[in-house]
Amino acid sequence: MELKEISDILQRCGIKRNIDVSQLYFAKRGMISIPDLSRFPMLRRLWVNNNKIKNISCLAISCCLTELYLHNNTITSISGALGHLTCLKILSLHNNELRRLEESVRELKRMQCLHIVSFYLNPLTLDPQYRHYVVHHLPSVKMLDSKEVKQEERKAAFQRYSPDRHRVLQSLAFGRRAEAALLTGSGSIPVGGARATGADGILPE
Repeated sequence: MELKEISDILQRCGIKRNIDVSQLYFAKRGMISIPDLSRFPMLRRLWVNNNKIKNISCLAISCCLTELYLHNNTITSISGALGHLTCLKILSLHNNELRRLEESVRELKRMQCLHIVSFYLNPLTLDPQYRHYVVHHLPSVKMLDSKEVKQEERKAAFQRYSPDRHRVLQSLAFGRRAEAALLTGSGSIPVGGARATGADGILPE
C-alpha cells in the first residue's frame, strides 16, 4: 500500500491532519508488507490482519502503539521487528508461520504492558513446553491464546525454568514456617523453658 493510497483513505474519512490518526484498519487488502506509518505519531491501534504479509518490519511505526493485529498472514519471523513497541498491550499473531519459540518470545521481552497475546496455529506452539515457556518469560501476559493465565501455571513455569530460585524460595518458606511453629508452640519443639523428663517419665530434681 502506497502513502498516496493511505492519504486518499484518510481524505475520504474526513481526516486532514496526521496527528488526528489514532487507528488504522488495513485488513483484507492483499498487502505483502506493512507501509511506513511514521507520519502518524498518535497511532495506537493497527489492523493488518488477513493479508499476505510474510516478512515484517514495524520500525516505522510509533513506539506508542498499544494494539497490533497481525493474525492470518504468513509471517515467518518477528525478530528485530517488534521490540521497540514497548507500549503494546494486545498483540495478535495467530495463524502465521512462526517456528522459533525462543526467538519470538525474546522479541517481546521488553513489553512490560503486554497483557494479551496469541500464537495459536503457529508451528512454534507444537513445542510441548510452549505455554509454560511463554508464561514464564512474558510475566505481564494475562491472556494467552484466548485463555486466562492461571496462578498454577505461573508456579509450574517458575519451577521449571527457575529451579534454583524456586529451591531458595521453598527453603526460605520452610524456614518461616519453622520459625512460626517455634513462636506459636505448634511445632514438635517445646517452648517456654519446659524441662526434659527422665527415662521413667519423672522430672529430675
